[in-house]
Amino acid sequence: MGKNQQKQGAEAILRQYWGYDTFRDGQWDIIAALLNNRDALGILPTGGGKSICYQVPALMLPGITLVISPLIALMQDQVQRLDKLGVPATFINSSLRPSEIDQRWTDIEHGRYKLVYLAPERLQNEMFLARIERMKVQLIAVDEAHCISEWGYDFRPAYLQIASLRELVPDVPIVALTATATPPVRDDILLHLQLKNPFVLVSGFNRPNLTWSIFQVENKKRKVADVLRGVQGTGVIYAATRKAVEEWQQWLLAEGEQAAAYHGGMTASDREQSASGWLAGDTRIMVATNAFGMGIDKPDVRFVIHVDLPGALESYYQEAGRAGRDGEKGHAVLLYRAGDEETPAGLIQDSHPALDVIQRIYDAICLHARIALGDVPMEPIVVHVPALARQGQASRSTVRVALDTLAREGHWSVLRGKQHTTMIRFRQSARSVRHYMTNLKNQKLTDFVEVLLRTVHADAFSDWWDMDLRLLERKTGLPRARLLDGFAFLESRELLAWVMPGDQLKLMFALPRVKKLRLNVRHLDMARKRAVRRLNDMMRYTRSVTCRRHFLLKYFGENSPEQCGTCDICLGRHEAVIITPEDEPILRQLLKFIRDDVPRAQWFDTHQMPDSRTPELIAWLYQEEYILAIDPLEDQYRLTEKAGLLLKDWEPGE
Repeated sequence: MGKNQQKQGAEAILRQYWGYDTFRDGQWDIIAALLNNRDALGILPTGGGKSICYQVPALMLPGITLVISPLIALMQDQVQRLDKLGVPATFINSSLRPSEIDQRWTDIEHGRYKLVYLAPERLQNEMFLARIERMKVQLIAVDEAHCISEWGYDFRPAYLQIASLRELVPDVPIVALTATATPPVRDDILLHLQLKNPFVLVSGFNRPNLTWSIFQVENKKRKVADVLRGVQGTGVIYAATRKAVEEWQQWLLAEGEQAAAYHGGMTASDREQSASGWLAGDTRIMVATNAFGMGIDKPDVRFVIHVDLPGALESYYQEAGRAGRDGEKGHAVLLYRAGDEETPAGLIQDSHPALDVIQRIYDAICLHARIALGDVPMEPIVVHVPALARQGQASRSTVRVALDTLAREGHWSVLRGKQHTTMIRFRQSARSVRHYMTNLKNQKLTDFVEVLLRTVHADAFSDWWDMDLRLLERKTGLPRARLLDGFAFLESRELLAWVMPGDQLKLMFALPRVKKLRLNVRHLDMARKRAVRRLNDMMRYTRSVTCRRHFLLKYFGENSPEQCGTCDICLGRHEAVIITPEDEPILRQLLKFIRDDVPRAQWFDTHQMPDSRTPELIAWLYQEEYILAIDPLEDQYRLTEKAGLLLKDWEPGE
């Protein structure tokens, strides 16, 4: 088939399923490469139609397209959309029962689906490995490919194993797609996916319709209220923690705003309800952690406000870029207060534990399970993450990273709990539990316990037992939240112990218990340094005195004018910095540092340089044309002739 015929066929499919007559910039170029059996890397902006780049060829090729996707919610959302369009697609993930997974694999083998969405961890699954040769795979798509660089080293090592598919299906093209990738991240993607002579398309990162603004304020709520009054339409407010999300939502509701919450601590049904209400326009504002947004397609978002400092410019750009996807004007606002960097810095510390912290968590597990030195347990060890965090004096995220690190080092394998499964263990006999509930004279609670006792296995009275919450929902007729409340009540009365879905893990030891762990700390150090470097880049953006758009585009490897004319810097939206006589010694020292090419990191070795005041003074020097920016990404400046004269006036003897 010639190129013209290929394009005509692709456009026919685009019209038939998506209703568009032509492709957006870059889409056809990627599709053409894949149809000609060539690997591809596509960097397209948020809202640029990345999924079309593999969904159209998936319908043109005779076999199956495997889509590697990072989040369960993301793959479920994609499949739901494709179903509505009439595109045969499915997903395999931990939200399904084993019988459902087995049936879907059978349907896949028989060619019922054209697209199959999988998490990268599934690629190492024995069932997948046994069936892939019978699946007639024609294309492999890696969605949100920046996760290879962002998560592969830290939380999701399976991302680094995607290239192993090459051995199983050697002649199948791979396409990697993402909206955010700096040049080093692009190199990471090419390296770890082993892309062969790939077609690389980097679409422009510039979003002319977005106004980028940063405001350093003490009262963030007052500034948010200003934005909400000044900008009509719907939007997203991003906060760093679950607690902060709930506090902001309650404040907005008290202010008379329609606001929903979205974070990882909510049940899946509650998150879905929040998202669907916002997508439908029933709610004006979504308040969320960064768990929200990936794969969410709402074109008419008018503003995205970050009330806490993100940990990296890549994530900030992607989240803020959810505004104005319809091409109309959108506002990306970041609110910053001195000290905000402590929260992401703490998250880095939690997510990159030192060797002594990993050792402490390892010892806590072994002591709790009564594993002697040199012994290897024959059965899986149940781990309750919150309890282990308390015992190991660490955060839950630190515990999970430590468990994964020790799994990579071969000490054990981690058998993760499922989102529909809890673990329970009765502390009293069935007779004692019934007797207690009868005395309460609470019929609904009594009925719940009766169903629970009829459902559990006898082993639940002597050991931990897995409980399928979906089965219990059907038998009791109660929603998930009520079931969890029931477990919490029984635990408070010391009738049973239970583990919140997602908090339960099992460890299958592979090596004997040792007194002192010997780990490859180089990997841990590299990951920590990479996260610190990204946070430092984010901090440079917040304190930059140059055009916001110019800074962002330069960060992502693009050239641009030094002024955009629309950001807060170019429009002069900040109050003038007031200089006092007390600032003179600091200004003099700043100019000398810049003159002598002293790196900014060394400016604060002296007590004369207060960190909180320095960004304001740099801004004043820039605005008054005493300095020019050489490289805003590196906080590098040079003196103007005006500054040289000022230094001579201050220090005539030099």
